[in-house]
Amino acid sequence: GSSAQLALPPAVRPPPIGAAAAVAAAAAAAMAPGGKKAEQNGSRGRDRSRSDERGRSTSGGGGAASSSGISSSKGAAGKPQTVKKARKDIFASELGYKDESNPFGDQTLTEKFVWKKRNEYLQAAGLYKGTSKEQEVEKIQSKVREIFQVKKRRDEREVEKQLLDVQRQEHDKERHDELYDDWLGAEDSFHLDNAKSRSLLRIEQGRERPIDLVVKELAIVEGTEFDDMGILDKPPHRMFTEMGLGEVEDMMTDIEVNLKADKQHKAFWKAMQYACSEALEGKHREKAGGRGFGSGVAEGVVSEIHELLSSKSKSELEDMLIEIKASLQQGGEGMDSQFFDAVAAKIPLFMAHAEINDWHEKARKKSAAREEANRDSAEAAPRASPPAEEASEGEWDDLPEGGKPPSERGDLSPMLEPLSVLEEERYGDGACSPVLEPLSKYDEQDLLDPDDDERLMRQVRQTLVEAFAEPSAGAAGSKDKGLDRSKEDAWVASEKARGMESGEVSFNAAGKGSADEFHGEVSLTTKSYEWEGKYKPRKPRFFNRVKTGYEWNKYNQTHYDHDNPPPKRVQGYKFNIFYPDLIDKTKAPIYYVERDPESPETVLLRFHAGPPYEDTAFKIVNCEWNTSHKFGFRVVFDRGVLQLYFNFKRHRYRR
Repeated sequence: GSSAQLALPPAVRPPPIGAAAAVAAAAAAAMAPGGKKAEQNGSRGRDRSRSDERGRSTSGGGGAASSSGISSSKGAAGKPQTVKKARKDIFASELGYKDESNPFGDQTLTEKFVWKKRNEYLQAAGLYKGTSKEQEVEKIQSKVREIFQVKKRRDEREVEKQLLDVQRQEHDKERHDELYDDWLGAEDSFHLDNAKSRSLLRIEQGRERPIDLVVKELAIVEGTEFDDMGILDKPPHRMFTEMGLGEVEDMMTDIEVNLKADKQHKAFWKAMQYACSEALEGKHREKAGGRGFGSGVAEGVVSEIHELLSSKSKSELEDMLIEIKASLQQGGEGMDSQFFDAVAAKIPLFMAHAEINDWHEKARKKSAAREEANRDSAEAAPRASPPAEEASEGEWDDLPEGGKPPSERGDLSPMLEPLSVLEEERYGDGACSPVLEPLSKYDEQDLLDPDDDERLMRQVRQTLVEAFAEPSAGAAGSKDKGLDRSKEDAWVASEKARGMESGEVSFNAAGKGSADEFHGEVSLTTKSYEWEGKYKPRKPRFFNRVKTGYEWNKYNQTHYDHDNPPPKRVQGYKFNIFYPDLIDKTKAPIYYVERDPESPETVLLRFHAGPPYEDTAFKIVNCEWNTSHKFGFRVVFDRGVLQLYFNFKRHRYRR
């Protein structure tokens, strides 16, 4: 009976009252080991049930340790294991440590340290709280989980440290790359400056090479000024046609050097490299007897394709290449794919030519502007004239130092002195040289400087020549310098000597005005021809007539008479175009009638021939031609003269 009473938990026992409290406390202290053991045995069932619930609900980081610990609390026969055995199992399964083998050499690694003295004092004071086996196992599992978390944090710190090291190395590499790029840029700039200096030095010494003139054009575009602002008279890519095979190879080497050094004009040098490589291939092809445009293009249309592609800008060529490639991908019956492949293969070359032409045009404009500014400044420079206050010192200060008279002779020239009275009587008036008189005797406005006098005479002479010259578009221009065109001039004079028929007037002047008022020769845009490398392009000479008259139809007969005639109308044209130096005389020149984009009342009549002649065009009235030979229609090319005569149809007035 008393053992059962002692086995009750402390919360069930009635508290001692009064003087018996000390005795009860002493008895409890004396019976503490047995009572505590009974208390632990009494609460074992409750702790086991809570531990089972905790074991079923625990998952995640320490799940393996918890499950292994709880499962290890029972043996193979289902008997409960001790805490020591469970501790050994957890250490072995989770950490891989045993008493016999561990990195610390500890034979008692799995044994728990117990502070016995501390527990005795706590038991004596009634403050000791025992733990069940499940609680001990849970503590072991929590410690194992903490160990794993510490290891995880350590691994994360190692990874972070490695990432920081990688980032630091990348940052150092980027800094080194930037410094290396700066060094490379400085080296390229150094080589570019040296190349420019060598080119300019060769130009100054008169031993320039073709590449030096190209470098000079780029320098002029960038704003560099030279004493001689002259540049190439044609784009640089046209030099290749006049060079030999060895010269083109040397040019390719120079272009590659500039392409590596000059990063600012990389697009230009790439275009030059492409054009030079094509020219080099063309030289080898000519040497082997091959063709220029490929096997898919007929010889008759090569020049037309060349003119078409040369007249396009770089953007237009890019669009054309895209359209050709799209058409080739779509295919279709009747498409000459071989022809379009050959044309598409040549478009990049003309794109390179367009890039080079743009830079050459910029250099030409800047060079012309600079020369014009130098000419204006030279003409506007004031002439030095002696001040009025210096006249008292000497009226002959404009003479050289050796020619100034000494002070005792006055202001007269030592070489030309006035004659004495006796000498005048002896030689007579006018027998000797005229007397040189000082400038002070004349008004400054009446004096002329020799240079100014010569310049004024040239201006007056040019004005008279322009005023009385025959207004002919076939007159010699700047392009005709160095060409013998006497034969054409003779033909023009012969045609002019034939005179004009009734109602005909000359139709040779350049057109003026705008829209419907414009009537005459049209200035065409500059084109690039395939044969420019061999022949110098030139405009053909011509002598044309336009026939005008009255149309006495029913309407004009009703509203006008001979005293008040109707307005004259253009009734026809006569064109005489001279081609005496045509290379291929078997191919006659042709003409086109093109629509005028400015006005529907007029059209463009274009004449086209082979080398060395450029196209010429005229703006004429847009009326229907009468192509019957009975009414004067004539189109003949004979002995170098193209004659195109035609009249307009007359329409009857109907009410």
